[in-house]
Amino acid sequence: MTFRAKPVVKREHRPGWETQDRRNFYLNLGFGLIVVLSLVILASYVGLSWYNAHLASVGSVDGQSITKDEFFDRYAIESWRLDEAQARSRTAVQAGQLTESQATSQQSAITKARNALASNTLEILLDAKLQAKLAVQEGISASPAEIDARLVTEETNPETRHAWVIAVKPVTDVGAVGPTDAQKATAKSNAESAVRDLASGKTWEDVAKTISTDLGTAAQAGDLGWIAAKNSSADEPYLAAVFAAPLNTPTAVIAGDDGVYRIGRVTEIAPSSVDDAYPSKFENKGISLERYRAVLASDVVHEKLQAKIVASVISSGPQRHVQEIYIKAPAATPGADAIKVRHILYSPNGDPSNASTVAATDPAWASAEARAKATYDRLKANPSLFDSIARAESDESSALGATGSGGKLPYFDSSSQVDPAFKSAILAAGLKAGDILPPVKSAFGWHVIQVMYRPTDVDRLKAIKEEADRSADFGVLARDNTETTTASVGGDVGWIAKGQVADALVNAIFAAPIGKTSEVTTIAGDGSYLFKVLAEETRTPTGRQLDELTTTTFSTWYDAKKAAAVITRDASIANSTTTN
Repeated sequence: MTFRAKPVVKREHRPGWETQDRRNFYLNLGFGLIVVLSLVILASYVGLSWYNAHLASVGSVDGQSITKDEFFDRYAIESWRLDEAQARSRTAVQAGQLTESQATSQQSAITKARNALASNTLEILLDAKLQAKLAVQEGISASPAEIDARLVTEETNPETRHAWVIAVKPVTDVGAVGPTDAQKATAKSNAESAVRDLASGKTWEDVAKTISTDLGTAAQAGDLGWIAAKNSSADEPYLAAVFAAPLNTPTAVIAGDDGVYRIGRVTEIAPSSVDDAYPSKFENKGISLERYRAVLASDVVHEKLQAKIVASVISSGPQRHVQEIYIKAPAATPGADAIKVRHILYSPNGDPSNASTVAATDPAWASAEARAKATYDRLKANPSLFDSIARAESDESSALGATGSGGKLPYFDSSSQVDPAFKSAILAAGLKAGDILPPVKSAFGWHVIQVMYRPTDVDRLKAIKEEADRSADFGVLARDNTETTTASVGGDVGWIAKGQVADALVNAIFAAPIGKTSEVTTIAGDGSYLFKVLAEETRTPTGRQLDELTTTTFSTWYDAKKAAAVITRDASIANSTTTN
């Protein structure tokens, strides 16, 4: 038997290096995927960071988002505008066209605006977005020519004039609200005499120092310094006359809105000038002309929108001349024992802030007490003198002068944080409205105090209305009760047009018969009002009345639109102090 060997089938052999290669391939592939994933994550992070830094919303209005880039761009522009205002103020001081006091006031306003710049910027952007939407609805847009004109306006330094004044104020009897017709005629005659003296060759300095009754300017020959045509503190008729006057030529007598007769003079004129370097200034700060023009476009839209909304109310129409008594709403509900008083303060050495450092035996305390007792005796004999004495003699600075408080104070009750001696005196049992208390010594000096009334303010105004309707002098009632700067002139606020004040007040004023009082009107969060209507005329708004009417009308319209809009704000952006 023959045996054959079974052939051996030779299997194909896979070299070891192929297995290793596969392993390496998958390792490399995995590593590559990890790298790619890491890059994707990194890119996502970078993208998200960039988005958060640039495109994230800081607020929105009716679905229109405001990005961080928009915010920081506008922040940079508004910051630069403040820088430019500050620089112009310094330049005016160096040129002698601004006093240090005026410059300090301007710098203070700029600093205040800068401190609120972040929150203000967000609000500016919200308003710009909403007003752009409203402008489309009103068919309003900003043309390139209008933007050019707006830029020229910003580039232009307005004309200023070095002005002087001789002011003759009618004498007013102590205790009276205003001068008599005879006293007004005498003041006007004295002013006309001053004009004749100047025409005859007398120097301005001599006439100003001898005739002017404005003690604040008479000593310096009536020098008001440099003023602009838009000046909130100067009398409007005087401003108009001075800016129409030829150089070194006294004006005629100007009857002021405030009842003062004035003569003006201009000794220097700084004409308006255009700063050709204006664009390069903001471009040097990294602000492109394109970005700046976009901001100017929103400014133009705002002005045109405002003009269209107020057009219907600034034409000629009925206006009423009114006196007003206004009582500000208390910050908190007065307690059951609350009371309102007014006072005249006599401090040792006339300095209430340092009275507590003056020894009780110092003669200055005795002097203050003697003044208080003398005033107390005068007021017991004639209580109507209280306001005029307070404005002339009180050592409380806020009480003094035509625009002071006349010594009026807010409600005090047993929970009030006030000097114990003063508090004890005014909360004593049995006090009645009108009572004048014997002088009271506090840490600040000696007080002469008169009780005004107890809550509520509405009840007080209703009682005043009854007095006025029984022929009591409304001007005297206003002087002794109103909490406005018009108290010294009997609450006379001048002519009021429809739309100039809140609708509720307009309705009250125009519903009252001529020569009579209105109904008491309360505005929540503001206060309570009572008016007396002196006269009605058809008039066209001008000057500051036009400015006030324009602002009030547009604000009333726009505030309602803004209240109805859906607005979001990122509160954290208001705390931002860095910009791109």
